[in-house]
Order: sequence, then structure tokens, then C-alpha cells
Amino acid sequence: MKAFFNLILYKLVHSYVKIGLHLFYKKIEVSGLENIPKDKPILFVANHQNAMMDPILIATHNTRVLYFLARASAFKNKIAAKLLNAIHAMAIYRVRDGVNSKKLNIAVFEKCIDLLSNTECILIFPEGSHSIKRQIRSLRSGFTTIAFNFLEQNTNKELYIIPIGLNFTDTISYAEKVHIIYGKPILASAYFNANNRRESIGNLIEKVSNSLKEITVHIADTKEEKRIPKAAYLQPKITNKKLEQGFYDTSETIPKKRKKHTIFYYLLQLNSILPFVVWYFLKSKIKQKEFISTAKFSLGLTIFPLTYILQTSLILYFFGMTISLIYLFFTIGLVYVTTKTN
Repeated sequence: MKAFFNLILYKLVHSYVKIGLHLFYKKIEVSGLENIPKDKPILFVANHQNAMMDPILIATHNTRVLYFLARASAFKNKIAAKLLNAIHAMAIYRVRDGVNSKKLNIAVFEKCIDLLSNTECILIFPEGSHSIKRQIRSLRSGFTTIAFNFLEQNTNKELYIIPIGLNFTDTISYAEKVHIIYGKPILASAYFNANNRRESIGNLIEKVSNSLKEITVHIADTKEEKRIPKAAYLQPKITNKKLEQGFYDTSETIPKKRKKHTIFYYLLQLNSILPFVVWYFLKSKIKQKEFISTAKFSLGLTIFPLTYILQTSLILYFFGMTISLIYLFFTIGLVYVTTKTN
């Protein structure tokens, strides 16, 4: 019964979050879904620019059910922990968490191997932390530990590693565009030599790193980022080739144009005074830019709909069912139109 309840909860949260994402982003494009095997254990590895937006974008735009690793500090709040558990998140510990991180992580890795042994899928961010920089940073060896331990315990099974490139026109702003690219599957056993594990780790890390650099915009020199138009971030293959050819002149900078809001955005503000006031006080408390989008989206899933429900209820009380339904459908349409035109 508990397993059935958890499945229903997962499906409900999954659907609600996916709808929310398409009301938050102007466009979400997905490429390479054909690279995902239907009945094999998979270790998905992705770049990590945008805090919690990264795993939920991947989980809701994938042909498989995912389990993913998230930093343990995110589980401190009981409500947050329940929601994270509902979407199959597992805590991964760092030294700074003040616990026996190595021992606890061994248990997490063992759970990952058990899931893979049951033909499940694991999502991991091998850079180890998030960064707003548009580059693939050095990869940590945790995913290779999971992969090679699985192969040692499952000599008759195949394990695929699939790189995922997350490409944003802007990781901070509302109503931006995202391109999720699933790369070609990598057969983990092709890089596993039981007699030389250290070399195996190095070779697999190099292969995955190079694969990620093909499906994300990788800017080694941050000065070049100032010359690249936003639309180019969604086409990593083309943009990376231009970067290699020195197409983008670092001596000049494209002036940043302030985003012009449409009339729909101001109508949305007028209709959402409480959520915007909450955001006004919340944004000053966000210390890391990578969490700005996550905070905005969290408000979009909670405070905004609660406000609209309250306002619809008040209109129902004072003006009746017809007017309240007109207001409700107007509000839903306003949110959609604002996102797609802003």
C-alpha cells in the first residue's frame, strides 16, 4: 500500500511540476530522447548550472522514471524532505555537512547500485556542485564508483551512461528558453578494467567530460561569454565550433539590453500583488545566483496558485460562480500568455 501511495504521489508531483515548468519557461526543447534505452539500467550524468531546476527539468522531460542525488542540506526542512523523497531524491553528503559523510555516502552508493540492479535509472551531477558559469568543470569520481561497483556485482548486465546537456538562454530570469540534450549512450563496461581501476576511472571521466562538452556550450574563457548572443546558448554544437574558430571577438562586448516586459506582465503583477511582495523580500536573502530561478519557481508552484485560489474564492463569495470562473480562466490564460510573450 505504501509503495502504491508513493507512486501516486510521484505521478501527481511529477505532473504538477511539469505543468509549472511550462508556465515558467517560454520554451523547453528536448533532443536525443531516442538515445535512452527502455529496459536497461542507466546512469544519467548532467552539467549543473541551475540548482534544483536542473534535476526537475530532467526528471519531467525523460522517458524513464529517475532517482537523483541531491545535497543533504536540502533535506533539513521536513516539508522539503517529504517533497524531495516524493520525487525520488536521495541525500548525498559533503564534509561541510558536519556528519560522517564518507560512511553515509557509501550507503547511498549501495542504494544506487541496488536500484540499477533492478533496471532503474540514477541521475547524478558529477561536477559536484552548481555554478552559473557556462562551462564543464572538473568531474568528480563518484559516478565512476557507482558504475564500476555495479559492474563488479552484476557481471552479466549492461550499464549505460548517458550525458545530459542543460542549456539556458539565462539561468536566472523568468520566461527564458531551455534546451535539454541527451547525448549518445556510453557503455560503462567498455571503460572498466578490474585490474587497473584507477586508469578506468580516469578514462571514463575523460569520456564523459568530452561528451558533456559536445552537448553544452563550453566557454573556457569567461570573457567570450559577453560576446555570445543568448540564442546561441541553445545550439552548443554550432556555438562551440565558433568558439574554437575564434568567431567571438573578446575585445568588444555586446551591450546587455534590459528585458522589456509586455503589458501582460504588468497585468500579472497587478493580479499577483501578494506573491510579488513575497518575492521582493525573499530575493535579498538569496546569497547564490544559482538559486534565484529555483526560488522564483518555488513561489510559482506555491504562493501564486494559493493567491489565485483565495482571490477566486473571494470573487465567488461576493459575485457568484460565473464571475469567479471567468476570473479563474482569465488568470490561467494571463500566466500562460505572459510567459510565452515576455
